[in-house]
Amino acid sequence: MNYKQVSENELWECCQLDDLRAYNELFDRFAKTLYRQTMAYVHNAMDAEELVMDLMLHLWERRLHLNVNAGINMKAYLIRAMRNRIINHLQKKIPEQISIDQFFEGVLADCSQADDGLIARDMEIIYESLVDKLSPQRQKVFRLSREKNMTYVEIARELNLSVNTVENYMVSALNKLREDTRNYQSLILLLVFLLAK
Repeated sequence: MNYKQVSENELWECCQLDDLRAYNELFDRFAKTLYRQTMAYVHNAMDAEELVMDLMLHLWERRLHLNVNAGINMKAYLIRAMRNRIINHLQKKIPEQISIDQFFEGVLADCSQADDGLIARDMEIIYESLVDKLSPQRQKVFRLSREKNMTYVEIARELNLSVNTVENYMVSALNKLREDTRNYQSLILLLVFLLAK
């Protein structure tokens, strides 16, 4: 069989029959494309190469368990799988203790550098949905502090609360937002790193 001439689907079927030469041909066809895709977001040659090698090894090791139809559009399958690995890799790079303000400022700065209004709008929607999940009182305190730049003393006066209560609301609001932001990391990373071209 001339492996250079056969379709991706045929190569995939051969891989499922433990044909290492078919796998090598698939590797040759897609490794460079996957590497370029990864480098566009990871910006580290060693990390990019490792991610590609891991994916291709995973493909071989799981050949009997992956969807038989994956070979019909192997390129799309691999690009999607690579994108997921890039997102996972980038998620690990986000510092655990970064403040909510720093996180959103950094992401929005990336959006403006990318000059992409769609990303900025999507980020604004995510931000609003996270703040809207706060209890009404926490939300008021958070918005007055972060959006109106009011001090805790001014907020306490405005809402007829003690300064200590305002502080407690802010701490609990920031903790809740930090927790919820972790749930959105994949979406945020996808928006920033995969659309900001």
